[in-house]
Amino acid sequence: MSQKPPDRARAIQSKTKKAFDRIAHMTAHMAENRAFLAHLQREPQTSFAETLKRFQARFAAYRRNWHDIPARALREKLHGSILKQEGIVPLSVDLELSAICDLACPFCYRQHIATPDKLMKKSLVNTVIDQAAAMGVPAIKFNWRGEPLLHPYLPQAISRAKQAGILDTIINTNAVTLTEKKSRALIESGLDLMIYSFDGGAASSYEGMRPGRFRTNTFQAVYANIRRFAEIRAEMGAEFPRTRIQMLLTTETFSEQESFSRLFSDCVDDVSVKAYTERGGCLADLDEASRRKLKEFFQDTKLPDSTPYWRDMDGNLFVSKNRIPCEQPYQRIMVGYDGRAAMCCYDWGCEHPIGYLSERAIKNGEADYQAALKASKNGAKGYELIKDLRLPHPHITPPPVVQSLEEIWHGEIINKVRKKHLDGDIEAVMVCRMCPFKETYNWQKVKL
Repeated sequence: MSQKPPDRARAIQSKTKKAFDRIAHMTAHMAENRAFLAHLQREPQTSFAETLKRFQARFAAYRRNWHDIPARALREKLHGSILKQEGIVPLSVDLELSAICDLACPFCYRQHIATPDKLMKKSLVNTVIDQAAAMGVPAIKFNWRGEPLLHPYLPQAISRAKQAGILDTIINTNAVTLTEKKSRALIESGLDLMIYSFDGGAASSYEGMRPGRFRTNTFQAVYANIRRFAEIRAEMGAEFPRTRIQMLLTTETFSEQESFSRLFSDCVDDVSVKAYTERGGCLADLDEASRRKLKEFFQDTKLPDSTPYWRDMDGNLFVSKNRIPCEQPYQRIMVGYDGRAAMCCYDWGCEHPIGYLSERAIKNGEADYQAALKASKNGAKGYELIKDLRLPHPHITPPPVVQSLEEIWHGEIINKVRKKHLDGDIEAVMVCRMCPFKETYNWQKVKL
């Protein structure tokens, strides 16, 4: 008998009165999608109406598959060669154009895991885009650990992806350097979704959560960038990119949800909040009264104080009953700036690499990470707020050979991880042990 997949809590919750429906909007405006237009240019003899329906159906299927394929994999224990036989490809490639970031957020992994201030070479960007398109990958997100606006090739990379047939192009950005010139270039590139990270409903909380690394970062300047982008998009008569903004729920920001929503409800398509995930910053996400009640609950139920918990935007508390298999090994693949591939966005130091797409990663090894550690110890510019670093601790070393995206996706290393998750042996994968990703826990609501 097949196993019923668990219900997963989603740590991102919309504050918009009517949550923005991406599938409905994208299908309604598919005629403006640059991938669709590029296809018509290449094959002008094809039927506009039939091609449009095919692209709309493909997008809807990609979004359904984001959760349906992992759920099916769990039910049917799918891993190994069956994925290749059934044509199951990554639904997204997260391509790290920039590993450098211009902020020193206290909650970021960058505060304790050495992270190189590096950019991906244009040739590797192009190679991965072309390989993803050849596999039929529907989406590319052009960032991972760093700030994508810091790579000058970003608009051209998005344009190349759309010309190659990538349906959905995405970036997460802090919007610090979202100038008018960059805004227009992103709109013209065919970018489909831009997700802003903006923590705080007031200047004091925002500036405490998002200090600048190289120069002072201010609430007002970034707020103005975001509002101006909305104006430029309207001036250009563009439907894309759609925009979403996210705020982490900490003790300081929890009470600012309504002010955060008011700030952006008229200039961003979807306003959302995200449960705080501990990444080494040791920020408080519960007020004193809630912490006391949670501690009493742990004592009453004889659960250890280390039991994972989280609080949603309505103040409901949840504690973990057990771990559940992760969806990410069936959804996406991360490609770092040097061509090192990872299977999870939470594997910040790429401590469980699954292969190499470039010689750069093989030849450089850990040199770039060691350089970041040295810069931190020497108090180099940009490291004044980044002091207590460690090197990543790789738990596995892939064979030192360059492989294709397809070879890595169907490779032995990632399939071993999939098998461990399907067997319920998640803790045996070192990088998955105690992972803070909310979607990998089976939560129960705490009655307080």
